[in-house]
Amino acid sequence: MSHINRVLLVEPSKEHRERIKYLLELDPLFEVVAETGCGRDAISLAGSLKPEVALVAVELHDMKGIKTIQEMKKMNPQMLVVLQAESADVGHFFEALKRGAQGYLLKSLHPASFHEYLRSLVIEDVTLPRELGYQILKQFVTENIPHGIRPLLSRKRQY
Repeated sequence: MSHINRVLLVEPSKEHRERIKYLLELDPLFEVVAETGCGRDAISLAGSLKPEVALVAVELHDMKGIKTIQEMKKMNPQMLVVLQAESADVGHFFEALKRGAQGYLLKSLHPASFHEYLRSLVIEDVTLPRELGYQILKQFVTENIPHGIRPLLSRKRQY
């Protein structure tokens, strides 16, 4: 049997926490050991429970998720941390990585894609969802081309 990864859910929406918990409980690779909507509680739980994985929302009840990640990593440096966001914000992604996150998940992902990405992050150390990779590439190309030229990423494919 595979190693069970104990998970800390840090999400202000109780409904979203319940959806994630339900999804993770279907997989024997994960066990949700605690959940909270507050950064301060998450920091304390990361130190006392030492979970292997933490899913942290960008916005929490009492502080920013990115600051929470930074403090949690001080308490439990080996913990794999994934920032959860509503949109593919390149700035949030890079800031989360700087503060110690290993991944970035979009809350809007289909549950199967969410689960697949989380499994691949834990098992294979994949850090970038396809959707976010596309957004980063699109932003980079758009910012680095001469004015008036349409980048290939914005053109419709013709087959």
